[in-house]
Amino acid sequence: MRKTTLAVIAVVILAAVLTLGVAAVSTHTSDAAQEPVPVAGPTAGTSAYEYMAELSDELGSRVAGLSTEVHAGDRILQWFGDLGYTPDTQDFTFTEGGKTRHSRNIVAVKPGVSGRQIVIGAHYDSVAIGRGAFDNASGVALMMELADALRDEQTPYTLVFVAFGAEEVGLRGSTHYVAEMSDQARTDTVLMINFDSVATGDRLYCYSSKEAAWPQLAFRSVARGLGISILTSPGLNKDHAYGTTGDWSDHVAFRKAGIPYLYFEATNWLLGDKDGYLNTVKDREVWHSKKDTLSYIEQRYPGRMEEQLDQEFTALTAFLTEYEIPVQ
Repeated sequence: MRKTTLAVIAVVILAAVLTLGVAAVSTHTSDAAQEPVPVAGPTAGTSAYEYMAELSDELGSRVAGLSTEVHAGDRILQWFGDLGYTPDTQDFTFTEGGKTRHSRNIVAVKPGVSGRQIVIGAHYDSVAIGRGAFDNASGVALMMELADALRDEQTPYTLVFVAFGAEEVGLRGSTHYVAEMSDQARTDTVLMINFDSVATGDRLYCYSSKEAAWPQLAFRSVARGLGISILTSPGLNKDHAYGTTGDWSDHVAFRKAGIPYLYFEATNWLLGDKDGYLNTVKDREVWHSKKDTLSYIEQRYPGRMEEQLDQEFTALTAFLTEYEIPVQ
């Protein structure tokens, strides 16, 4: 047989094999499209930024009492479980728009040297507009990174991590949590740390109450020792004294119960009414707007969220492992 004929036959055979291969790949792709491919979630060593990206980009807005909030809660339960915690839930109901809705808090405990405890919380619901990256996937993400990093560390106090539900509709989750605390649990709680919208604003801030100012003073001192600048409210608005903030996040129920708090936020207290509500010079209000997406924030402020989360995480890790709270 001539070499040219052999060559033609070889080409025909090769073409047939390639056709069969393409058909097989096509069939496999079609089958795969019918069954969702499991998404590998965060594991040990996951950064806060990665937690935030998964919560906001994959799940999107997480409206209190709706299925989107349920899915977010399921994901947080999975994260805690993957880190070796045995998370618990607190179910509760609330009325919104004349309808009874359901939500839940998700609680994970890391035992410390002392039975005295610090509650570390962040709400995981969001408003419907945007994707809730800043408010408040950022706060949940910071909490999760701390839960990961500190789970095998010796801490002076027991750490109680709480993802609060239904914050955006009246602080329902944190109010329910405090109402369910026993008298002993309230006595044992030396501090509540609240993360709400902690990465996007122009500067990093933390606050405490006028009655118990020591948390923000002590924490900012620890941060300064690490070369990290975290401000507090400047007291330029008559309704908010220096170092304090308003009753608009999950620290409120704890403050009313007489528990000191340390509340973290990224915003800009020099804008508008100087009450911290406007977040950036460029965009003014980011939270509760269509701008609250990871893609928009990264386009406008490249690298800012990651840097701010890293600074807060570094200072908080030192504070939670080294600082001894004076007996009040």
